[in-house]
Amino acid sequence: MAAAVVALLLTAAFGLWVTFHFGGITLSERIDDLGEAVVAFAAALVCGAAALRHVGRSRRAWLLISASAFAWSIGEAVWSYYEVGLGRQVPFPSPADAGFLGAVPLAAGGIVLFSAARRRAVVRLATVLDSLIIAGSLLAVSWTTILKTIYSHGANNLFAQAISLAYPISDVVILTMLLLLLSGRVRARDRVSLSLLAAGLLANLLADSGFAYLTTVNSYGPAQPIDTGWVAGYLLIALAGFRAWLLPVDPPQPKEQAPSRWQLFLPYIPMAAAVVASSVDALISGSVDNFLFYDLVIVVMLVVIRQFMMFSDNTTLNDRLQEQTAALQRSEEHLRSLVEHSSDAATLADGYGVIRFQSASVQRLFAFAPGELVGTRLVDLAHIDDRPALLNCLSDALKASAHPTSVTCRLRHKLGTWTYCEVTVTNLLYLPSVEGLIVNIRDVTDRKELEEKVSHQAGHDPLTNLANRSSFRNALEQAIEHLEPGRSISVLIVDVDDFKSVNEALGSELGDQLLTAVAARLEQIIPADALAARLRSDEFAILLLNTTIFEAGPLAESIIERFAGRFRAGQTEVVMHVSVGGAELVPGEETGSDLLRNADHALRTAKAKGRARYQRYEPDMRIKGNLPDAA
Repeated sequence: MAAAVVALLLTAAFGLWVTFHFGGITLSERIDDLGEAVVAFAAALVCGAAALRHVGRSRRAWLLISASAFAWSIGEAVWSYYEVGLGRQVPFPSPADAGFLGAVPLAAGGIVLFSAARRRAVVRLATVLDSLIIAGSLLAVSWTTILKTIYSHGANNLFAQAISLAYPISDVVILTMLLLLLSGRVRARDRVSLSLLAAGLLANLLADSGFAYLTTVNSYGPAQPIDTGWVAGYLLIALAGFRAWLLPVDPPQPKEQAPSRWQLFLPYIPMAAAVVASSVDALISGSVDNFLFYDLVIVVMLVVIRQFMMFSDNTTLNDRLQEQTAALQRSEEHLRSLVEHSSDAATLADGYGVIRFQSASVQRLFAFAPGELVGTRLVDLAHIDDRPALLNCLSDALKASAHPTSVTCRLRHKLGTWTYCEVTVTNLLYLPSVEGLIVNIRDVTDRKELEEKVSHQAGHDPLTNLANRSSFRNALEQAIEHLEPGRSISVLIVDVDDFKSVNEALGSELGDQLLTAVAARLEQIIPADALAARLRSDEFAILLLNTTIFEAGPLAESIIERFAGRFRAGQTEVVMHVSVGGAELVPGEETGSDLLRNADHALRTAKAKGRARYQRYEPDMRIKGNLPDAA
């Protein structure tokens, strides 16, 4: 902001000085010549610094703008040498014209490089045609305003005439480049600096045109007000370079963007101006100027060529778009078919777990219509015991974008039953095209039943369906681990008396039926919180929680009594008896193995005393049981 204010004050001061000639014409002439050279040289330095700040196309563009300003400052320095150093009028043409005119192609090249995107070959060719259309149109306008006058007054000196014509023609080139720059899309970060650059070049253009006209009619002299245009122009260019110097290093070039509507019509505005200028000239002169006629014919031909080329390109793009649209529709139909006929239910939920969409598969899985559950919280469909796990799954998904999280839970069927499902949640909230949670629901009832069956078989006896020895040991160890002070654990071991003889007499098939009947009767007798297990062929165990050995006695007696009845195996009835041994855990001193061994000692003692007896464990039983081993 401060730099802009300084530039404005300098321009105003310079304009007042060269207009009112404070201090005399000689001082004003020196300030005019030296001021223009210094300002142009300063603009060259600032634009050079901006080039060093950037990379790629922007660096090359600012280097060319810097070189253009430097060339113009050299031309002005030569001009000043004539007027200030030698004290005589600058001849026309002079060596200074080389610097002035040499600045034009450098500036034009810099403008061309300020492209915001890479373009297709057809678009680049259209840009070239636009350039020619604009240049031809501006040439017609320039001919009616300046060029015709310069041409008619310079007929006696061909070289001077060429130089005189070169200035307005170079202005046409610069104005063409500026219109192309404005008709294309520039990056937002470059908009201010390029606008300042365009304003500076436009100010120079106006000053050049005025200089060419005044020189042609021999009206240009030292310290003219029109010289303020060059000072203002190069101060604006310096501001543009300073603004670009403040920007960070160039980011990657964006992709090609479609121009806006007014940018499409902008190249044709000069053409309309050319038609108006030519019409006015014809009305004033009473005839059509030959140069204008052929110039406009060429411009119209270029417009026709451009329109035909763009029509052909649009047709090609439209055909390609139709092909891509058809391919996209086929892909969407394929995807929709996969989703609709999938055995899984695809669900889209928002960040709060509220259902926004469900595939048709939800009707096959849960009997709900596809849109019936929209607006329902997913967690409300889960079994109350499974809701915490589902909430944790949703929470984990929100923390891990695009990383699927899964949970197995029970979801409600429309009929009120529960279905075991595997729910997989993927967070795609970050995708603008989705902005939701993708929830895939799979019915895993069969798998769950199989898992439970395998787990049950791993822990149960296949014949009696009681817990097996391994499962019983695990339950015993867990009970001991969680035993509270003042509580007791007891174990009863039940053995079927003389089962071996019965099994041999009846056969193994009937023997298995007897064992199944024994297990069933045992489960009927024991308390609900007790655990019955089959340890060996005809040996069973009962785990009694919170029960002392004395409290277990009545249960043992009841078992012996209930087993005194008859058992049916096929068509045969068998009278069987059992012996029971029991032991109580001594907390802190015994393990589960010790407890089972003690109960086994008690069982041996009971069987040694006869059938159908109960014996609780006594400490001396271990000593007696070990005597044969010691011997």
